Amino acid sequence: MTWLRICLVLIFQSGFSAKMAHAETWKIASLEWPPYSSSSLSSQGTAISRLRSLLARAGISLEVEFVPWTRARTISASEDFVGYFPAWPSEVGVGFVSTKTVAFSRVGIVKRVESTLSWTTVEDLFAKYRIGFVRNHVYPADLQRLIYQHYQPEDGTENEEDLARILAAGRIDAALTDPEVILHLADKLSLNGIDKSTGILQIQPLSLAIHRSSGYEERLDLLNELIEKDTGPKVVCCLLDTPPSDAEAR
Repeated sequence: MTWLRICLVLIFQSGFSAKMAHAETWKIASLEWPPYSSSSLSSQGTAISRLRSLLARAGISLEVEFVPWTRARTISASEDFVGYFPAWPSEVGVGFVSTKTVAFSRVGIVKRVESTLSWTTVEDLFAKYRIGFVRNHVYPADLQRLIYQHYQPEDGTENEEDLARILAAGRIDAALTDPEVILHLADKLSLNGIDKSTGILQIQPLSLAIHRSSGYEERLDLLNELIEKDTGPKVVCCLLDTPPSDAEAR
């Protein structure tokens, strides 16, 4: 009986050690883009938390390095990283492949409280008003085209915080951004006068951009399977591309 107990202990320890040896960690690059991703949030952001939860179901840990967005997309090409996140489809560059949708982001127009914007189409909006944007974001193609078409260097900023600042200061008429991000930052930076009634143009999926390095197919298939099996609420992505019903009254 004593020998049986010893054998069982050895088998258990051996199995536990094997599991530990095969424990996996995915390292990704991300940006400060609260509430979706941020080193200052306890969960590191809602999108990061969602990705971490999905991977945990396969026993995979998630390590996140927060850097400026342009650098995040650059360093993710190294062997140390699985990829970068969260990315709109338009931001998945050459050498990377997009997973299925992990979370969603809204792309909209945010203005100041005292401003009145009257527009019927996005083309009309850009033609009439100065629209601020973040230079290192790759916006959906139709919106990126309008940025190029009506480009004014002073309307672009290096990050979302600066975009919130120039909007609050009245240097632009409106900001092209995810409303949740700019409103979160306005509160954090104590910026006044930014209208919380926003116009949503598009709903965009947020995916993990996986670097096409050795073994990427297995990682892609695994995460896609985890997403497919997820029983949480599903959101259908759509392009709205029209002003809210009260656009002329604001």
